[in-house]
Amino acid sequence: MRNDANRRGRRTAAVFATFIAGGLSAMLAGAGGPAMADGLFSHLGGSFSEKSGKFDVSRWQRSDGWKSGGHMNCSWNRANVTFEPGHLALSVTDRLSGRDRYSCGEYSTHRFYGYGSYSVSLKAVKADGVMTSVSHYTGPPFGDPWDEITFGIAGKDTSKLEISWVANGVGHRDTVVDLGFDASQGFHSYGFDWKPDGIVWTVDGKPVHRVTAKDGELPRMPGRLMLRFWSASGDTEWLRRFTYPGQPLTAQVASVSFREDPSNLSN
Repeated sequence: MRNDANRRGRRTAAVFATFIAGGLSAMLAGAGGPAMADGLFSHLGGSFSEKSGKFDVSRWQRSDGWKSGGHMNCSWNRANVTFEPGHLALSVTDRLSGRDRYSCGEYSTHRFYGYGSYSVSLKAVKADGVMTSVSHYTGPPFGDPWDEITFGIAGKDTSKLEISWVANGVGHRDTVVDLGFDASQGFHSYGFDWKPDGIVWTVDGKPVHRVTAKDGELPRMPGRLMLRFWSASGDTEWLRRFTYPGQPLTAQVASVSFREDPSNLSN
């Protein structure tokens, strides 16, 4: 597979900054702010493996009633996260949600997870203006520095995987990986192996991109895992203009796993 520098990296990183920090700040402000985060989300989670759409509801929550910035034309709606035979479904629909014309789906963990190997089997959506993504995030809404590890598939070209990471508030230029297949045509496994000395992103178990301390400061804070499918506002080179096709668009997640790194146990 070939890695190409993404010339849109800085702009994309800025969008994710608004998307994550702004949206979570709004969510927590409406629910008691950082104090609530301390009470509910400060505990760490261990290894887990979930498949066939049978997700542990004590581990996950459906986002509802807020959005993550002006770059989105949809708000998170719990009705857009459903359990279907063999998979979790995240949808974009024309259901009115707050002030937004469309609704979209986010499923995230209650707990924070540290160093280890993460893997998500998913089928992305091919359509201009949408993004299927997975993020590992913590930041100011939780009283932490902004650390994030992200990968996503833009609907305008589902043969590419976009990769980015943030350490202590400093975003790093995106990398675009040529997958060699169409991610909207079937399930594939996407993930990352995160250790104190580096991050290796994988596709179907094979390394596709690697960063180490020589590439810049690395994320170090445990974070929440977030599965997302959303639609964009405006007409940008990054995602293009979204046009609702008259029926729901649905990204599918077949499994999620996390294998804790032994270094977590020695901290």
